[in-house]
Amino acid sequence: MYSCSWLPGQVDGIAVRMMGHTREMIRRGTKVVLVTPDYALDGKPVPEFNDTAGVERHVMLQSAYTPVYRRNMCLRLSLANFRTLVSVIRETKPEYIHATQEANTLLILAAAAVCKVKVIISMHTDVSQIMARDEQLGPTIKGMIASSFTVFGYWVWSLARPTFLTVSEQAKLNLKASFVPDSLINPEHWGPAVDRRIFRIDLDEAKVAEHRRRLTFGLSDAYLMVYVGRVTTEKDVRFLVDALERAPKNVVLALIGPGVLAEELKHQHGLQNRLFCTGESLGREEVALCTRAADCCVSASTMETIGFVALESISCGTPFLAANAQGFALHLEHGVNARLWTPDDPESFDKELATLMATKPEGSWSREAVRATMEKASMERCTDRALRAYQFAKAPSFQLIRAGVLIILVLVNCPLGLVLN
Repeated sequence: MYSCSWLPGQVDGIAVRMMGHTREMIRRGTKVVLVTPDYALDGKPVPEFNDTAGVERHVMLQSAYTPVYRRNMCLRLSLANFRTLVSVIRETKPEYIHATQEANTLLILAAAAVCKVKVIISMHTDVSQIMARDEQLGPTIKGMIASSFTVFGYWVWSLARPTFLTVSEQAKLNLKASFVPDSLINPEHWGPAVDRRIFRIDLDEAKVAEHRRRLTFGLSDAYLMVYVGRVTTEKDVRFLVDALERAPKNVVLALIGPGVLAEELKHQHGLQNRLFCTGESLGREEVALCTRAADCCVSASTMETIGFVALESISCGTPFLAANAQGFALHLEHGVNARLWTPDDPESFDKELATLMATKPEGSWSREAVRATMEKASMERCTDRALRAYQFAKAPSFQLIRAGVLIILVLVNCPLGLVLN
């Protein structure tokens, strides 16, 4: 199992899904060897990883900043990492390699081709959308070139004949737009996923109350909106901060998570601004307590392929307030477990927030009823779908020829990454 994200080294939906999937695989008796970047750059120590209990072995590879985007870290494109991957594969002799998409997936595919192992690549993120919405990259020639190479890269990966496991219809459309053959795309989506054993209603009431007091600064009549995730511009967090200024004076917005924008917003943290923002990362259990303590959870992002924070919120019985776009539009039900507003429309947001604030948590909007709508997203069902994708995977023909081509492409990709950076 290769995951480009893992807590606490890197915090995002990929880490959440892969950690949950790994735990479920181990629970079912599967032997899992975990491979991640070490997330150690600029003299920083290797972080103490969470949720690796039960894995046969945890191998860490050298890290690099993600090319061009450079907001997070990925696998370094290096001969040392290639040797490590080949060595681990030969020692452990896996039936399958399940790797998340990442900037240097090509290195994993080359190692797998040399060792003749079937590969499943799970597609989680719409990279082109992230770059397009980034305020520094979107308008630039470098951003447009990088986005084009990303699209071309998916087709290059297909030369290794892996199986692509998409998390949503949007991810499948991205692959088809890159001319990836249908025969390589698993027909079934991995789909929405949430760990319902962590994110649930019956959490310790005293701890829930304690988190609510902290997030609301003790405001007795507060209406608490909680955002969980990377606090960055492309996640449209500024839209939420601007909306807070228009909201009723008892509304408090809590931004939970790190990010470039969190560093800018820290100075606004406090009751006077009704904004909670410290930029710290929290463990999954603490995130669940914050989510359960909220009156609603919220996100203005329009680039989610799934939207894990929404699934986790709903699994806690907390309704979600979201932009009506991509993953949120696909997996949330307006008027059932969420209120959806027109993206980038302040008036629409204010209207849906007012409706949600006026809705009593009873009947069809009770916490129990809201949680029940997320039964389909249980981790057990998602693991069943992933296992069917593993069975769909086929060993490619002419594997040594493919390995040679991939290694050449890796060598070509090294100077290309330096030029784009």
